[in-house]
Amino acid sequence: MSLSTWNVRGLNDPSKHNEVRHFLRSNNISLFGLLESKVRFHNQDKVVRGINKHWLYTSNHNASLSGRVVVVWNPSALHFDPFLITEQAIHGRVTITNNVVVFVSFVYGLCDRNARKTLWGELAHCADICRNEPWIVLGDFNVARYGSEHTSSRSISKAMRDFNRAILSAELEDLKGTGMIYTWSNMRVGTEAISKKLDRAMGNWQWFKDIGDSYAHFHPPGISDHSPITIQLRDRQRFCGRPFKFHNFWSNDDSFL
Repeated sequence: MSLSTWNVRGLNDPSKHNEVRHFLRSNNISLFGLLESKVRFHNQDKVVRGINKHWLYTSNHNASLSGRVVVVWNPSALHFDPFLITEQAIHGRVTITNNVVVFVSFVYGLCDRNARKTLWGELAHCADICRNEPWIVLGDFNVARYGSEHTSSRSISKAMRDFNRAILSAELEDLKGTGMIYTWSNMRVGTEAISKKLDRAMGNWQWFKDIGDSYAHFHPPGISDHSPITIQLRDRQRFCGRPFKFHNFWSNDDSFL
């Protein structure tokens, strides 16, 4: 089973439905976080049915009129039970058909630094809830971690420091990654081109302990200016179960605190 998330930059165009449908099918996705759908509440059922009429879904329309986060899943492969839905995330408990349980948070951080502080508080809260269970957090955080993660400047902003403090507080760390290094671009060329790593997947200690061989793959952006992320989950019998040692969050040339 694979899970995925993608900032699709709007999903009202039917041509995008075909691209999303193809992406889900070709990557065997069973749980998908659609970010920045821009689909109104009264249209979401039609849009989701256009992607896969047999799948279930939930959204954060009660907290965000534009439906910033929509989670869809294949009920024949898993059950998704959201326990916290906010303006910037949907946090849920996933039960796979063989009774493996993991916690998943799909995140779409707001553009404003101060507004994202609410999200950082949510992650700390969820870290306590999920402390003894595998937990993964993935999505578009709208901020990079390191100076090396954007092409326009290597400086460390206050927003980046906030982000890293939140990650440290929630005891999260990046999954190993393959594919695209920069996950967002402004779609320009030459001296005006800017690329950043705004999308990422992070796990807690229990995730790395129980599911240590999982990794995040960052695909080409396709119909969006953001890369979709896919993560493969394996059967518990195949989980490596080896202990994970957290890496140092701070590199020598990136001083965050």
